Amino acid sequence: IDDQINRLHELAKSQQLEIVGEFKESKSAKKPHERSIFLEMLNRIEKGEADGILCWQINRLSRNPVDSGTIQWMLQNGLLKSIQTIEYLPVDIVLLFSVESGMANQFILDLRKNTMRGMESKLQKGGSPSLARLGYLNDRLEKTIVKDPERFEQVKEIWSLMLTGTYSVSQILEIVNDDWGFKTVQRKQRGGTPLSLSGLYSLFYSKFYAGIIEWGGHAYTGSHEAMVTIEQYERVQGLLGKNTGKPRPKTYQHPFSGIISCGE
Repeated sequence: IDDQINRLHELAKSQQLEIVGEFKESKSAKKPHERSIFLEMLNRIEKGEADGILCWQINRLSRNPVDSGTIQWMLQNGLLKSIQTIEYLPVDIVLLFSVESGMANQFILDLRKNTMRGMESKLQKGGSPSLARLGYLNDRLEKTIVKDPERFEQVKEIWSLMLTGTYSVSQILEIVNDDWGFKTVQRKQRGGTPLSLSGLYSLFYSKFYAGIIEWGGHAYTGSHEAMVTIEQYERVQGLLGKNTGKPRPKTYQHPFSGIISCGE
């Protein structure tokens, strides 16, 4: 942020350091090789344009062992002579950077474990850790999924149309958008538009509407009100031509097939 950049400029001035470039990047540092601006900075250092880095905190540079190893190697080879932060000016920067980056990486690992543990607990209680499907809303106060008063019955009617077996998905889409004037939920950056064909297929393929939440390769019983039964869901999958896992009828090669046929 601007305040941090201003403080680093003051540090550079007090230490009589020449700043040859500024780099700002909003991408996360927890995965390697995903920050193009970070890689550009290292490339310019390797070319000899600079031999030091000023940053707000060391963990801003890396939170994964791959990028941390790259910076440590540059320090040991002398391509980087110093990394200075606003908080302190370390003497043995290689050792300190190793400790700091290791702590930052461990923080990411612990955060992921705690997040996954929280998700698992929520799923066991019938909640969904993701955004509510069409026809439902996220109750942010109670941390539950509730019926969308404007769209729940409409989406339920969409399932009813498909279950008749007399409409194609394209025909249902035309009814929903042209006859009903259906609009998706308006969110900050998307929504408020007619239902798309891919969105309608996604709706029919989701077991969420049968009261089942799929997450991480496992199925959980949701606490939300289902729109269809599991039998109705499987019937729709059959109408869509999707294999639901049920064994197909076996065929046999009978004697005299093709020679003798039924007279009726």
